[in-house]
Amino acid sequence: MVLAGAEVLVEGALDQAGSYKPSQILKINSGFKMKVNREGKPNKWNVTKEFIVKEYVQNKKSLPMIAKELGIPYETLFYYKKRFGISSHSQNLWNKGVRLSPDTEFKKGITPWNKGTHGIVNAWNKGKKLSEDHKKKVSIATKKAMANPGVKLKVQRTQFKKGIVPWNKDRKGVYSEETIGRIREARLKQIFPKKDTYIETILFKILKELNVNFEKHKAIKTICQADAFVKPNIVLFADGDFWHCNPEFYKEAKTKVQTKNLERDRKADSKLIKDGYIVGRYWEHDLVNKRDYCKDVIVKLIKKVE
Repeated sequence: MVLAGAEVLVEGALDQAGSYKPSQILKINSGFKMKVNREGKPNKWNVTKEFIVKEYVQNKKSLPMIAKELGIPYETLFYYKKRFGISSHSQNLWNKGVRLSPDTEFKKGITPWNKGTHGIVNAWNKGKKLSEDHKKKVSIATKKAMANPGVKLKVQRTQFKKGIVPWNKDRKGVYSEETIGRIREARLKQIFPKKDTYIETILFKILKELNVNFEKHKAIKTICQADAFVKPNIVLFADGDFWHCNPEFYKEAKTKVQTKNLERDRKADSKLIKDGYIVGRYWEHDLVNKRDYCKDVIVKLIKKVE
């Protein structure tokens, strides 16, 4: 089948059955060409950019629709569209302005059930105790799954066996000081989380604005990992208000994590200062709301070294 406006270059290119005869070329809308081999089967498609722009972009036809009208593979048109750098239609192009079914559309004036709520995505069984009947069902399902040799083997390989105590539990002096040093050094080179935090990005932007060369997440000996290190000896940290217990909001540590972080920060600062480093810690609240103040403090630290 040929689109309206098709031009047959050679008379007799199509037979009565609508199939292409050997060594003939059919041109459609001055943009599509198709070559056929001696057996009469298509072996090469040539589609111009102007043709795709006209049919796909201007006439807003879909690629499957165009492919069906031309009788060519959809993948061919998709390849040429990508090759010519023609962007795809937006997802709502076909139903833009079309009203959804009254049964499925969101009614005007109705408030979403989860609007303004927080923490709604929780485990369905959080805080719930299973009934005895439910426990029996779970037990039966587990035994049924473990009856599968593949599942049982996988569990045996990955699960820590019941009753086995780790060989180094509650033991001290297991590793030599050299080994401990290597473990600490390797750990300090690992970055957790792998992406920079929001307040770290603010600190990095301030340093870039000051045209200061620095290294991100630099391991300082076996002491700690600096958020930013400025040569020769300036160590900078961006501390979260909650995680590092900002005294402006927390008079004392309220969680085990805060207590642990406070103790670790104090030890790290003490060791760094003892080894001749200059330490600068900046609270999340200050980096977000007092950016200029933080910038001035960093400038003063750098001038001390110079």
